[in-house]
Amino acid sequence: MADQGDVWASPSGSAGDEPPRYGERIPGWQPPPPTATAPVAPQPGTGYVPPPRPGLIPLHPLSFGQLLGSAFAVLRWNPRATVLPTLVINVVQSALTYGLVYGVGISAVDRISRASAADRGAILAGTAAEGVLTGLLLLAVSVIGNALLQGLIVHVVARGALGERPTLGEAFRRAARSFWPLLGYALLLGAAQLVAIVALALLVVGVAATGTVGVLLAVLLGLVGGAAYAVAYCFLLVKLATVPSAIVLEGLGIRAAIARSWVLLRGAFWRSLGLILLVFVIVWFAGQVVSLPFSLLGGALGGLVFPNGGTPTSGDDIASMLPTILLTSLPATVVTVIVGAIGQIAQLASLSLIYLDRRIRSEGLDLELQRYVELGGPDPLEPAKR
Repeated sequence: MADQGDVWASPSGSAGDEPPRYGERIPGWQPPPPTATAPVAPQPGTGYVPPPRPGLIPLHPLSFGQLLGSAFAVLRWNPRATVLPTLVINVVQSALTYGLVYGVGISAVDRISRASAADRGAILAGTAAEGVLTGLLLLAVSVIGNALLQGLIVHVVARGALGERPTLGEAFRRAARSFWPLLGYALLLGAAQLVAIVALALLVVGVAATGTVGVLLAVLLGLVGGAAYAVAYCFLLVKLATVPSAIVLEGLGIRAAIARSWVLLRGAFWRSLGLILLVFVIVWFAGQVVSLPFSLLGGALGGLVFPNGGTPTSGDDIASMLPTILLTSLPATVVTVIVGAIGQIAQLASLSLIYLDRRIRSEGLDLELQRYVELGGPDPLEPAKR
């Protein structure tokens, strides 16, 4: 047997890399160094990384805080397509309101002050008719403006979820495609509320006209009926919250959109109601805080201009005082219009976000949106391409 200084060799007698056969020891041969490497430890960041947030909202089921924050984040995400048109519509509505109300009021006071006692009854009836027509006209302008804004905000929020910022022209064109169903839905809601209020008022008046006991019953009926109306209003407000979004993003008609919203909101009533009410409270409180100093400023200006008060007795008196009245109320009016526009955007955006969240949770819309963002293909938020 060779000593330990011998080396291994190949079977042919020459040194090589081939190992000897079993039991054969050849001088000059050394076993090759091990080639196996130790397992490489995983590097940080090599695991699954969720897709980044592409736009206005993350593409996964939204928490309550994300819903609330995104409702106000729309304002800075795309201000040109949200704040600007809302301000324009609110300014037009406010100008028409002030113009018609003051115009009808000045005309009515002037006619009544100049009329004889025999003609005042007819003039009062005509004035009441003018007031009703004025109210209907202002209501129509408000309904049309709200229908446009609903379609516009729904489109901006939906495209924002995909990381897009549509221009004002694009948003208006998209809203115009769904304008008539949105207008019909707004008129339907308005008519239902009007019928409920008028029916309750007539019932209370009819019960009160029966006598002293009827008055007490009428008061009780008014309280119970008012509470029932408030509960029904809140219930329908939630169950129909996603109707405008279904009309705009799915191209549905009014009836189909109502049924669609009713199904989507199953199991999410209290969460949706909490979001809607919280946004309303935030907007209302912010409006009160911001407008209070300007209201005090307007009151102070009014006290300086009219230190002795005074009540106008004719149309000429009101007409002469009108510029001063408008000047003193202008600061508070401007602030009210601006705060109202911001609040309206947040409230409409919250309804659109509820729609997206409900579809994400119940239909896996987030997977479709991620696929569209990463790979393209059919747009899941555009009915013409579905």
